[in-house]
Amino acid sequence: MAISALRWFKAAVALQVLLLAYWLAMQVLDLLPWNDLASRPEGYDLRRVVAINALSQLAFMGLFALGLRLLAAVSVVFYAGYLALQLWKWWPPYLFGADEAWQERYAASFARTLKLLPTYGSHLAPDAQHLALHLIMLATLVATAIAAGKMRHL
Repeated sequence: MAISALRWFKAAVALQVLLLAYWLAMQVLDLLPWNDLASRPEGYDLRRVVAINALSQLAFMGLFALGLRLLAAVSVVFYAGYLALQLWKWWPPYLFGADEAWQERYAASFARTLKLLPTYGSHLAPDAQHLALHLIMLATLVATAIAAGKMRHL
C-alpha cells in the first residue's frame, strides 16, 4: 500500500524539525565525546552561526509547509545543497586523504569526538556526530522530495 501524500508531508516536516533540533543541540550542548564544543576556534561567533543556519532552515521549512510544489522544490534544492556541502567537507578527506589544513583543523576540533569508522594515515574519519547529521539530512531530503512530488501545482 502506497503511503499517502499527507503521510509523506508529515514525515518530511517531522524530519525537518528533527534536523533543525539536532543541529541546534550540537551547537549548544556539550556532549563530549559526541561533540566537542570546547575545541571551537577562538572568535567562533555562535550567535551568527545559529542565526544564519537556523533561520535558513526555518525559511525553507516554511516554504515547504505552504504545500505548493514549486515552493517545496526550492526547499528540496536547499536540503540537497546542504547535504552535498556536508558530504563534500567530510567524505573526500576520508576516502582520498586530507590536506594539511584539514588535518590541523581535524586535530584541533575533532580529536576527542567519537569515531565509528577507522582513521588511517591522512584518511580522517567523520565523527559520529556528523555521521548522524548526514543520515538525518539524507532522510530529510528523501522525505521532502517525495512529499514535494506529491503536492499540488501552483
